[in-house]
Amino acid sequence: MRLKISFILLCCLAFSATNNAQELTTIYLVRHAEKVDSSRNAGLTELGKLRAQAFAKLLQGAQLTHVFSTPYVRTRNTAAPTASLHQLEIEEYDADNAKEFARKLTTLSGTVLVVGHSNTIPDLVNRLTGENFEDLDERVYDKVYIVKYEDNLYSSLEIIHTEPRTPLP
Repeated sequence: MRLKISFILLCCLAFSATNNAQELTTIYLVRHAEKVDSSRNAGLTELGKLRAQAFAKLLQGAQLTHVFSTPYVRTRNTAAPTASLHQLEIEEYDADNAKEFARKLTTLSGTVLVVGHSNTIPDLVNRLTGENFEDLDERVYDKVYIVKYEDNLYSSLEIIHTEPRTPLP
C-alpha cells in the first residue's frame, strides 16, 4: 500500500512540475537586409545576402519554431537562409495588420524570426513591449530586436547588431 501511495505522489509531483514550467517565447525582429534599389519589390545586394546569412548564423543554435516575412522579395530573401537552416517554411504576415500580428506573436512558443521593414519592425516592437521606437533610418540594416515573453507576458527587450555595422555619419 505504501509503495502505491508513493508512486501516486511521485506521478502528481511530476505532473505538477510539467504544468508549472514557464513557457518562454523569444522573438527576433529584423529589417530586411540591404536591397538592390528603391523599387517596390527589390531583391538583395551582395552585402544584403551576406547579412541574411549573418541572421541565419545568429539563430543557428536556437530552437526556431516560426519564420515570418512580408510578401516582398527582399524580406523573403532575408528570411530564407534562416528558414532553410531550420527546415521551416516562411510564413507570410500582413504588416498592415500589425495589431493582430503582434497579438499572434505573443501566443507562440519557442524562438521566432520576424522580417519586416524600416517602419514596420519598430511598430511591432512597440506593440510587443510598450516602448516608443521611431522608424529606422533608411540606411540602417544591422539592428536586431530581441523580445522575450514568459507565460505570454512581456519579459524583456534586448537590441543587438549584426556585422557589418551600418555606418552612419
